[in-house]
Parts: sequence; structure tokens; C-alpha cells
Amino acid sequence: MNTEAEQIIHVVDDDPPFLAAIGRALEVLELPVRQYPRARQCMEALDPDQGGCLITDLRMPDLDGLGFQQWLNERHCPLPVIFITGHGDTDTAVKALKRGALDFLRKPFREEDLLACVRKALCLERENRQRARDEREARRRFAELTPREQEVLKLVVAGCANKVIARHLVISPRTVEHHRKHVMLKMQARSTSDLLTLAVLCGVYRLSLDDDRGEYLGD
Repeated sequence: MNTEAEQIIHVVDDDPPFLAAIGRALEVLELPVRQYPRARQCMEALDPDQGGCLITDLRMPDLDGLGFQQWLNERHCPLPVIFITGHGDTDTAVKALKRGALDFLRKPFREEDLLACVRKALCLERENRQRARDEREARRRFAELTPREQEVLKLVVAGCANKVIARHLVISPRTVEHHRKHVMLKMQARSTSDLLTLAVLCGVYRLSLDDDRGEYLGD
């Protein structure tokens, strides 16, 4: 069974023989490959909810690669983009990378380099899509907590002991323990480490790069 069956590879290039060659090279991945001679045709066909990646030439007659990338970025398209460049396009390719492109290949390139780039793009897209699902689920669970339970969660992941939480919220340690059990149950967390991960995923806690304390958000 192909675990990547839900992904589609989109290829845009105005050179028909080159477009066909790319399609043949990608056959080894056993994934659907959709080919477009114009960027606007790809724009009409793209489904932002469909997994996969996008390979596109930087120089095209109807819309250049940077214009196409801007269109994708404005629509928050999650597909990783690989640009194909010709001689003298290096500066433009660097601009594309700064704007979020995953990688670029300079013509002529080896088939194995193309496949390595595409595999990396597909792997990244799967990881990003899974993280988006995890974030949605974490936010759903957090929304089911009572306001008091949400306060307790934030203090727990900030490293506060039950007695400290009790003083901060002006409640008894036993009540804190009661809320804490409900938080763990509703968030489906098996440990404080799990709870921290979920808090980061749902956007109420942000880890600090400077120390281990982090900060909680939304207050």
C-alpha cells in the first residue's frame, strides 16, 4: 500500500519536451503527476487541501515564478515549492528561497537530484499537514476546558507546583489537584510533558529559546 497516495505532484513548465521528461522521471515515486504548460492553468487546478508539492520554472510567458509564488503565498498555499532555474537566474532563485520556496534546481540537473528534492518536499508537506491536524485537535480539546481549568493548565506547563497554583488562584491545593486531573483527562495527556506539547500545539504556550521557562499566551 502506498502511504503517499493522497499526495499529488504538480509540475509547471512551458517547454513540452522538458515537462514530459520531468513526468517520466517522477514515475518512480508512483504518485499522481499533473503537468501544466502555464502557471495560470495550475492556479485553476490547485486544491489547497490536497497534499503534495509543486515544481515550477522561474521563467514562464504568462506569469513568472515569483509572481506565481506571490499568488500561492497570498492564499496561504501549504504546498512546498521547488523552482527550476536556468543560467543567470540565481539571484531570482535566492529571492524565491527568501519568500518561502523549499529549494531550486538549476538546469541541467540530474534525475537523482530532482527525486531527492521532491522526496524532501513530500516529507515536509506530510509533516506540516500532520502538525496542522495536531494543532486543530489540541485547540479543540483546550476549548472544552472550563476557564479555571485553562488557568490551571497554563500554570502547570509554566512549571508551577500545586501549592503555588493554589496561592495564585486563591483556591485550595486539593481543588488544584481536582482541576489538574480534569485537565489531564480532557486534554488526553499522560504526563506533564504531554500537556506541555499540547499547550504549544494549541497556541497558549510558547517555549523560550533563552531559558526553560517559556511563556503562556492569550492573557
